Amino acid sequence: MKRNLDVNENLKLFERVYDDSEVVDVVADYIRDNYNEAAKYSKLLLKNNWTRLVGKPRLLRMAALALSLATAKERFEDKGFDEQVFFDTMSDIKIWGEDCREHFGEIGIDEINWLRLHVNCKIFKIGRLQYQLCNYYFYRKTIIGESKIRFGEKCFNIHIPRGERLDMDNCIRSLNYALDVLGKAFPRVNRDIMMCHSWMLSSYNSSFIDEQSNISKFAKLFSLVGESQSASEHLHWIFDVRADEKLLKDNKEKLGYYYDLSDFQPKSSLQSLAKDYIMKGGNLSDGKGVILTKDVVM
Repeated sequence: MKRNLDVNENLKLFERVYDDSEVVDVVADYIRDNYNEAAKYSKLLLKNNWTRLVGKPRLLRMAALALSLATAKERFEDKGFDEQVFFDTMSDIKIWGEDCREHFGEIGIDEINWLRLHVNCKIFKIGRLQYQLCNYYFYRKTIIGESKIRFGEKCFNIHIPRGERLDMDNCIRSLNYALDVLGKAFPRVNRDIMMCHSWMLSSYNSSFIDEQSNISKFAKLFSLVGESQSASEHLHWIFDVRADEKLLKDNKEKLGYYYDLSDFQPKSSLQSLAKDYIMKGGNLSDGKGVILTKDVVM
């Protein structure tokens, strides 16, 4: 496969992915002024050497991603994915680019450790959900009914991207479409069981989230096989609070709650209920769940 670093071709793709003239112009100017550096890190990124970008300017990370799009598109095409899957997958670049602008006040990317999966054809947005090609990492062996999966076995890890309502019909359609599309692209990868490691699957959520909510309905698609005692994901995704797990644990031991949300003004019923639960000392976790895909086939 050629390593396509043609600036114009990549920028045309980037313009479709980001759809923001200000950002596109800034990234284009940076690439033209710093082409050798941007091309160097794009090549490293496409070899999955993303750690070389840690500590580099956020705009350089964005430029490296932009220069990687043509090669990434070739990789998706080689696997049989259509343009829709490619552009839907790469839409994460804008989501995290806007996150960077909001939290750091600059154009660029902070989450390069996440987005390197996209250009290396390791994650795919198919309909509402994302599917990451990975190795099963929960336990030595998990058995659900007559199905089993072993530690280290190739499988797909389900992620729930931001930006859309978590509609159950769309989630089921995504799973059904993904079974077909991923089966053609990766025929040797187990699709009978898929995994998901998310705050949305926490058993503690039933203490403050309505059982008829989309989050609860999504969680019920999975068999909970374990939990990791953590709180950072709830605080991040519900309140947009980024806090170190150790700090949260220390707070819980000393103050009785993970994080002081007393001054936080809720903008949704979920935030209001979660705030009340956390400030009363409620526990949180990330749930480890598996789904038997035969149960969602329509």
